[in-house]
Amino acid sequence: MIELAAPYPAIQTVTLLPNPQFGDGEAQSCEVATRRAMDGTLYTYVKSKAGRRRLMLPLGLSRMKALELRVFIQSYFASPIRLTDHLGQVWIGHFTSNPFEFSTPKRAGSWPGGEMQIIQLEFEGVKQ
Repeated sequence: MIELAAPYPAIQTVTLLPNPQFGDGEAQSCEVATRRAMDGTLYTYVKSKAGRRRLMLPLGLSRMKALELRVFIQSYFASPIRLTDHLGQVWIGHFTSNPFEFSTPKRAGSWPGGEMQIIQLEFEGVKQ
């Protein structure tokens, strides 16, 4: 389970989400730039972001859970968020994807609320 709690550190709301569909992706968020001087000397610059990393979480949610996540995002988008991922690691950071796009690949058959919605959450933060 993924736990989203906001605003950090005075937690008011907690939302539980299922595990990512195909696992999560984690990447360093630093950038490397190379520049060549006029005399041919190669210089490399590293733009560090103080240990921040980017998490990519592809989630498959029911219609009701997607509506709950949408309200959570609208309420706490600009606030720091504590994310506890499915591996038990705690992260403090912000959502970086904008806009948040929910796609609906599976429609409800006979009962309301049976739709399946997919969202790709991008979260950038520091592991605690």
